[in-house]
Amino acid sequence: MSKKEKSAPEAEPVKTVDEMILNSSNGKYSSIPLAALWAKVLRKKEENRHLTPAELLDLALKDVLGGSVDWKDLKKAMAAASESDAGAADEKKK
Repeated sequence: MSKKEKSAPEAEPVKTVDEMILNSSNGKYSSIPLAALWAKVLRKKEENRHLTPAELLDLALKDVLGGSVDWKDLKKAMAAASESDAGAADEKKK
């Protein structure tokens, strides 16, 4: 008796940022400002402190063009960041 081997599902090929920009369905020109602002949000996160500006922008573009971040997510993240900045400023005054 021979055992049938299960074939592993093929992983999606990794797309480069250039391919994602060219094939963007959301509008590549409106995605650029979103990615720039998202890169600023990512830069403030502790886990991204070691990344260079080019790497941050690349990560932001992948998030935006991949569809995992939109304007609503950006507004929430920026509001949360401004609230935490205001709280830190209040702590310094005390």
